[in-house]
Amino acid sequence: MDFQPVTKKRLSESVVENIKELIEKNNLEVGSKLPPEQELAKRFQVGKASIREALRMLEITGVVEVKPGKGIYVNAITGDLVVPLSTWVSTNKDTILKHFEARLIIEPEIAVLAARRITEEDIRKIERNIQIQKSFSENEFAAIIQADIEFHSLVAESAKNETLIMLFNSIAKISFHGWKAAIRVKGRNQSAVKEHAKLLKMLVQKDENGVRTAMRNHMLHSIRLIKKQSADFMET
Repeated sequence: MDFQPVTKKRLSESVVENIKELIEKNNLEVGSKLPPEQELAKRFQVGKASIREALRMLEITGVVEVKPGKGIYVNAITGDLVVPLSTWVSTNKDTILKHFEARLIIEPEIAVLAARRITEEDIRKIERNIQIQKSFSENEFAAIIQADIEFHSLVAESAKNETLIMLFNSIAKISFHGWKAAIRVKGRNQSAVKEHAKLLKMLVQKDENGVRTAMRNHMLHSIRLIKKQSADFMET
């Protein structure tokens, strides 16, 4: 396998492009194993953090699958973000619904705890995240999805409950489907950023009832938008 050092763009974006090129040039089929993180970092001459961020983006798009303790595997040559949204939603409707079902149970209450315990440092991190997500163009799906997941992760961290953080991170790790379905809806990133800003305002004000309702409505809005993409989804 040939590798070229990464020298331009945001490092993780460049690594994403290089890994895709590696897969294409070497005609790697689905199920093929990629080199481990340490070797990728050495070959591309970047830090492990950039490699992990790139792999996260590739996993979100469906190009690779990272199996803890086993390695990194090619999951699809092009990734599932190229599949028409209506088709993808219909195919994955059960997984999408279960994704939101789980999050609707835990995230509003996580937000309540966050409103009680959030610190100034937490607030700065969330503010920075909102600005980053706001800066992306509408077609930067992988980056937007990653930023959106990070927002919800930062809210969970603000709750200062290690068990809930672990639970949320498990959902975020194994189920990207809800995020992928929602963010691909035209204009959703812009409306999500506004909703995130509203949530942050309530967290700062320590408005427990308000943030619980806002978090629930935030996810219900995503579900309504997804339903518009597929008549089949509406029947569920």
